[in-house]
Amino acid sequence: MLISAPTFASQSIFHSLADTRINRASMIPTCLHNPDLLLLMGTKISFSMIQYVAQKFIYAIEIDERWQGTLPSPPLTPTKPERNRPCSVVPSLPPLPPLEDFIAGLVQHSGAQVATLLCTLIYLKRLRERVSNDVKGTLGTRHRVFLATLVVAAKYLNDSGPKNVHWTAYARCFDIVEVNMMENQLLTILNYELRFDETEARIHFAPFMGR
Repeated sequence: MLISAPTFASQSIFHSLADTRINRASMIPTCLHNPDLLLLMGTKISFSMIQYVAQKFIYAIEIDERWQGTLPSPPLTPTKPERNRPCSVVPSLPPLPPLEDFIAGLVQHSGAQVATLLCTLIYLKRLRERVSNDVKGTLGTRHRVFLATLVVAAKYLNDSGPKNVHWTAYARCFDIVEVNMMENQLLTILNYELRFDETEARIHFAPFMGR
């Protein structure tokens, strides 16, 4: 038996039901979301996004001109050697790569999604609003701030995700003590205010919406 084409009335009912479907991420009807934002959330992270985010961090975080070359990570706190056991040399961590490469590596190894990457821009703006413009960083500051915002964004937006020990492995340039400290410092500066609404997201995500 042939199935007849849906009537206008049935089409209207179908679209009405589709519009009231609950979005699994926000737990509110899909129709209440901006459609361009929903489309963006369904895409994969592109290199243009990585470049854009990197430039935002470079512009927002000024580096003290006195710092030249690659900033090495602080040495680990030495531990007391056991009796009659020679001291072992702690291997140094890899030097910091360019910020774009650093971000790309973190995205690749962590499997971060678009929302997580672009959410770092929201936290970066809040950070800049709370830190004096007179404060300047070292060459490693941009990497540290980005990593901290990515860690916090990933934990806030996802029920389950990488732990700090995993982020340490992904970043490669910082040890677990440093990663924990970065996260705690960011949370303290932001006063644990991590929530944001769709309006704020659309402002920061606008360059990639409606394409």
